[in-house]
Amino acid sequence: MRENLFIGIDVGSSATKCVILDNTGTWLGHHVVSSGVNYADAIDTVVSHALLQAEGSKKDIAYCVSTGYGRKHVTFSDRFVTEITAHARGAREWNPSVRNIIDIGGQDTKYIRIDDNGQLIDYRMNAKCAAGTGTFLESIAVKLGMTLSELDELALKSTAPTLVNSYCTVFAGTEVIERIKEGQSPEDIAMGLFHSIASRVKEMIPCSVETVGVTGGVVEHCRALVIALEEALSGAIIEAPMPQHAGAYGAALLALESNPIFESKVDHA
Repeated sequence: MRENLFIGIDVGSSATKCVILDNTGTWLGHHVVSSGVNYADAIDTVVSHALLQAEGSKKDIAYCVSTGYGRKHVTFSDRFVTEITAHARGAREWNPSVRNIIDIGGQDTKYIRIDDNGQLIDYRMNAKCAAGTGTFLESIAVKLGMTLSELDELALKSTAPTLVNSYCTVFAGTEVIERIKEGQSPEDIAMGLFHSIASRVKEMIPCSVETVGVTGGVVEHCRALVIALEEALSGAIIEAPMPQHAGAYGAALLALESNPIFESKVDHA
């Protein structure tokens, strides 16, 4: 049995993630599942699996912070925070030099800028339907009869990416079919989709940046997107060690820092 476990839960539109830390900030457990149609089930599953790894139980949880689209469904949460706050905290912990962060999730894409103290300076979210998100890629993949992983593998074989102009997922799907009918390479069409997302991301960043930290499930599962972002942004891309868990990790860190036990240790030091 363990005591004083600090838990972060990120209930996203596509996936639910959980990270558990001890009172020193050491990573003890994590898990991710599809959010599905029942957030309560997804939350119960990720928490149970993460607690099993941490060799603890719910009664050992000292503090819980939840984030994400369905954060209010975490009924035992002590605090709710936005994805912007959570991802910024998680990304900065992994790499303290990060000041600009791009989070590419299933439902939206966010640009986050923080100062040297980790305080939020600016943020922007995509506002053009599903363009620039995981949903955009998954929808096109389904139309092509493949999984997102297969689309990524195909794109990595590209030598000359095709330009995909459409913002709308429906129109982009039609555009892709037209490119196929024209005889263009499937590999180049696939990479063109990732470049399309990268160009949308570039439009969100208000100024020139030298480095950008990237988080989110799409980044973790799509190597082609990281390559496309590097080309589009003409700067160094700092990929979080576990991009999909950045929000849950940030929430767990905030749980640790929000707990009176942590605060008393800091004050005593």
